[in-house]
Amino acid sequence: MELIAVYPILYRSRQYWPGQRLPADDAGMVQAWIDAGTAAWVDPNAQKLPKAKPAAAEAGLAGESPNGETDENLVGKVPKTPVRSTGRRKKA
Repeated sequence: MELIAVYPILYRSRQYWPGQRLPADDAGMVQAWIDAGTAAWVDPNAQKLPKAKPAAAEAGLAGESPNGETDENLVGKVPKTPVRSTGRRKKA
């Protein structure tokens, strides 16, 4: 079992990022990290589960969008228009 950072942790003048192995020589700090949820014991030999792909509709709230550019009636979602789908413009 390895102690792995779940959130960024600054310890002994070193920054540990999520996924990095933490030193487990200080029992007090190890317990504090686990209690706070910033670190977890992980088995390095465990198989990683594949990430799921979205199988449902795109996020957005159904409702009136009076200033919408398209016929989609979704609030809180950037509409898909030809102008927006051209990609990032490069500066000249």
